[in-house]
Amino acid sequence: LQLWKRAGESEQEKKKRRIAMEKQQALLLLDKNEAYHRNHPDTTALLQLWKRVSSHRTAAVFRKPVNPSEAPGYTDRILFPMDLSLVRKMIVAKMIRSYSDFHGRVGLICHNCVKFNGRESDYAILTRDFESYVDDQVLTAVKNASLS
Repeated sequence: LQLWKRAGESEQEKKKRRIAMEKQQALLLLDKNEAYHRNHPDTTALLQLWKRVSSHRTAAVFRKPVNPSEAPGYTDRILFPMDLSLVRKMIVAKMIRSYSDFHGRVGLICHNCVKFNGRESDYAILTRDFESYVDDQVLTAVKNASLS
């Protein structure tokens, strides 16, 4: 990876940018990792991941389905609503069987939020923080699964 040099950039900013680039690279490589796509025979690992994700400080807004009376027009604009309680039900029902399935469903939660509220909304800012945390947790889970 070659990093662009920016005038006046501090060492801390350079380090932060380097870490972000490394994370992007790791996320791109996930699709080639067998552990990311491997179906789990039981729900334990996925439920542990779900619990870590759903306990994040920004996850509260994603834990329950969007109430149409609180978000008029949501059901018209969002074709595939998703929330963390539904993700948990899907894990238990074995409809989500891999880290890749999990990652995709949580990605849909984030996509729906930004689509409905707009890219520059407060909810979008919260969503980016949540999605970054989810990415970190999935990367860690896949790395640990690859080692075992």
